[in-house]
Amino acid sequence: MSDYIEQLKEIATCGHGWAEERAQTALQLTEDLNAGNISADEYRELMEDLVRTDRLDAEASNIEIKSALVYCVVGLSKII
Repeated sequence: MSDYIEQLKEIATCGHGWAEERAQTALQLTEDLNAGNISADEYRELMEDLVRTDRLDAEASNIEIKSALVYCVVGLSKII
């Protein structure tokens, strides 16, 4: 789990606004889950929304960053 978190922290400062915003949201959602502010089901649903293909494809400007973001978000949502 910490590998995903560290990679999201890197993406959150990568210089690509679309990716930074999603990475920061994923990190916040993970904090909310750990604090008990949202349920595991809510967490999974919100994380899936972050990487919904049609919206992400329209905004993504770097395939490498997109792939890393999807990898981390999907990985975290499956751990829970």
